[in-house]
Amino acid sequence: MAANFPNSGSKYKKRLFVYFFLIVLIFSVLIGGFQYNQEVKYRKEKLEYALRIYTEQVQELIRQKKLISTNEFAIIDSLRSLMPDRNIRLTIIMRDGKVVYDSYVRNLALLENHMNRPEIQKSLHTNKGSNIRLSGSTGDTYYYYSRYYYTHFVRSALPYNHDVVSFLKTNKLFFYFLIALFGVTNVFLIYATEHFGNSIAKLRKFAVNAAKNRPIDPNEDFGKTELGEISRQIVKIYKKLTKTKEALVKEKEKLIMHLQIAQEGVAVFDKDRNLILWNSHFIDYINYLANISSHNYQEIFELPELKEINDFINSNTKKLVGNYIPNDDIISSKNIVTVGHKMFLYQVVVFPDFNFEISINDITKSENEKTIKQEMTLNIAHELKTPVTAVSGFLETIKDNPAMPEDKKILFIERSCVQINRLSNLIQDISVLTKMEETQQLFTIEIVNIGKMLNEMLDDFELKLEKANMNIELLIPKELSIKGNSELLDSVFRNLIDNSIKYAGENSIIKIENYFEDNNYHYFSYHDNGIGISEEHLPRIFERFYRADNGRSRKMGGTGLGLSIVKNAVAFHKGRIFVKARKGGGTEFFFSLKKQLS
Repeated sequence: MAANFPNSGSKYKKRLFVYFFLIVLIFSVLIGGFQYNQEVKYRKEKLEYALRIYTEQVQELIRQKKLISTNEFAIIDSLRSLMPDRNIRLTIIMRDGKVVYDSYVRNLALLENHMNRPEIQKSLHTNKGSNIRLSGSTGDTYYYYSRYYYTHFVRSALPYNHDVVSFLKTNKLFFYFLIALFGVTNVFLIYATEHFGNSIAKLRKFAVNAAKNRPIDPNEDFGKTELGEISRQIVKIYKKLTKTKEALVKEKEKLIMHLQIAQEGVAVFDKDRNLILWNSHFIDYINYLANISSHNYQEIFELPELKEINDFINSNTKKLVGNYIPNDDIISSKNIVTVGHKMFLYQVVVFPDFNFEISINDITKSENEKTIKQEMTLNIAHELKTPVTAVSGFLETIKDNPAMPEDKKILFIERSCVQINRLSNLIQDISVLTKMEETQQLFTIEIVNIGKMLNEMLDDFELKLEKANMNIELLIPKELSIKGNSELLDSVFRNLIDNSIKYAGENSIIKIENYFEDNNYHYFSYHDNGIGISEEHLPRIFERFYRADNGRSRKMGGTGLGLSIVKNAVAFHKGRIFVKARKGGGTEFFFSLKKQLS
C-alpha cells in the first residue's frame, strides 16, 4: 500500500509509516493465524469429544460385563446399535496390539497387529490419540480416536466423508472482519505518521547528539506530547548517570578496602598477566603454598605448585581469543591443594575480556569439621553396639539364675530381642546413609528391573500385609528397568511400604504407580489412604531421627532413618522427592529416578 504524505516529503516519515505498516500487517497475520488454529482446534476437540463418549460407553460395558476376561465381545454390537451415529466403527485392541473386536470386520484373523497404528501409539503415551488415515482393513479413510485403559485400547472412528470434512472447516467471517480492520488501521497510520513525524525527528536528533556526547540544549521544546516528556526524562537520566559514576568510584574504594580485610586471598590480572587488584592474603597464601618468600607477583606463574592454574588460564585464554565465548559468560575452575596440615581451595575465573581472577581460601577448618562429622557418625554406629552387648549380658544373667520365674524370663528375653533388632537396624541404616554420603563409588551400578523387584518385595511383605488387612496396587510396567544400584532402589520402596504398614492403619490401600516418563527419568507416585501425617510435620519428615509421633514410632520399632534413606537413595539416582497430604486421607510421595545412572 502506498501512502500519501501531504505537506511533507520527508523520507523519515515514509520509513516510519512503513515500519508501522509492517507491524500491523504482521500482527494481523498472527491474529488471523491464531484464530484459525483455535477454530481448527475447537472443531477437532468437539469431534473427538463425541468419539470419546462412544469409547467411554464401550469401556463401561467392558468393565461391567468383564469382557476382557470372558472374551465375549459380541454384546458390543447391541450397544453400537443404540448409538446415534450409524457409521461409527468400534474396535477393541489388547495391550499387545491384537484386535479382539471390530464392528466393521468380522473375520478378525485377517487383521494384522495394530500396535503400530499412530492413534494407538499416541494413546499409549498420553492415554488418548487421534489420526486421519486410510484403513488397511476396509480400504476407507477414517477419523480415528483411541483411549488407553492399561490392559487394552478402545478405538472409535467415523468415515472421513463430506460431512466430517465440512464439520472440521473453519468459519471465515472473522477473516473478513480482520481485513476490514486492517484497512481502517492503515488510514489511521497515515494520520498518526504525519502528526508525530516532526516530534519523532526532533527526538531522534536529540538522541544522536546525546550518544556522541555533543552539546545538548536541555531547554529545547518538544511540545507537550509524550515525546516532550521523554526528552525531559533523558536529561534527568544524564544527571543521574553522573551521580552514579561518582558513586561507583566510591564503591570501588570500598571494595578495595574490603579485599584488604577479607580472609580470602584475591588477585585480578589483565590478559598480559599484569596485576590489577590484589590483597595481602593472596601473597601470604601464595608464599605458603610455594614454601618461598616472594614479593614479585610475576613469579607465581612460574611456581610448579600452581601449574594447573597456568594451564587452565592458557587454554581458556586461547579459546576466548578464537572468539569462543560460551554465552558471553565467565569460565571458572576449582581445585584443592594440600600443603602440610593445611588445605587450600583455589579458584580461577577467566572473563570474556581476557582478564582473570585467582582466589585462594584456607578451608582447613571446614574440611576438619567434615572429617569430624564423618568420624562422629562412624563412632555412633560403633557405640550403638554397646547396648547389644549389655542385653546379651542380661540374658546370660537370666541363664545363670534358673530360679527366676519362667514368665519373667520370657518377657525379658523378648524385650532384649526387640532392642537388639532395633539397634541392629539402626546400625545398618546409619551405615547405609554414611556410605551414600561419603563413599558413593562403592555402590555397584547395574540394570535393575523395578517391576520384578517390587513383585518379589510383595512376597516379603505378604504376612505383614495380611496381618494388617492391607492391599497393595502396583501400576508398574513389568519391563520397566533402571540403570542404578539395586540395594538403594530396593530401600526406596521397602522403607515406604514398611512405613505404611506401621503407621497407615488397618484396612488401608497402598498404590504405587509409574505415572510418567521422559527421555531421562521415570516418575513415580506412592500413596496410601491411611491416617496420614499432619501438615506441620511434612517439611521435616526426611530429617534423620525426626518422628512425627516419637512415642508411637519407637513402639513400632522404627529407627527414624527410613525416609532419610529414601531421600538420599533418590538423590543418588539423580532424582527428587517431595511429599504432600492427600485430601482423601493418607500421604502421597512423588519422586523421580534417572533411567541411566553413569
